[in-house]
Amino acid sequence: MNMKTENQLFQHSTMAALVGGLFDGTMTFSELLKHGDLGIGTFDQFDGELVVADGKAYQVREDGKAYEVAPEATTPYASVTHFAPDTRFKVTEATTREQIEARTASLTQGPNLFYAVQIQGKFRFVNTRVAPKQTKPYPPLVEAVKTQPTYHFEEIEGTIVGFYMPAYITGIGVSGYHIHFIDQDKQVGGHVFDYELLEGTVEIAEQTAVHLELPHSEDFLNKNLASEDMLEQIDAAEK
Repeated sequence: MNMKTENQLFQHSTMAALVGGLFDGTMTFSELLKHGDLGIGTFDQFDGELVVADGKAYQVREDGKAYEVAPEATTPYASVTHFAPDTRFKVTEATTREQIEARTASLTQGPNLFYAVQIQGKFRFVNTRVAPKQTKPYPPLVEAVKTQPTYHFEEIEGTIVGFYMPAYITGIGVSGYHIHFIDQDKQVGGHVFDYELLEGTVEIAEQTAVHLELPHSEDFLNKNLASEDMLEQIDAAEK
């Protein structure tokens, strides 16, 4: 894609592929970043958490620290968009994740559409976790995340980015909110499982289209991605 198209979600691969342990990178970041300046995902060998903010890609590794990503690095799964918010609101007092999600829901067109979100400001806390690097033969996702370290950051300024996806998308993506954090100095971050915002701005962008690009690796083409317990495994891995 040569022309920038705002608010069209681009996704490489699927959650079902990750659940099945397909952790080898299948798209370079030089290619991925043509499709968006905000996003999330993971890395070759399931090595950490991806944060794309302001057009730059960062890798939060198992040590909880963030590193800028080289163009030739690869991802097995990522979602990005050229972010242009159509809704925003200010937060001026301590506000929980649940309260922010409730207010966001009241300002959007309902749970069956896709939304990108960016939250910038000062957080009372942000709780994150980071996927540890895996080695072959890769385990299923639900096993790989059992040993992931968690981090608790207090009184920290930074940015949360990610997406809300409808419940019917499970297997393709993660239903509900899937969000990642990076601090303002681009030093630490991770996959967010809870936070409280003290003051800042919440921005939302309804996604007008969704483009799914599938890998053509031998592993992806031959893996059974329709197991009966796939949905349960995705849910377990995301909790």
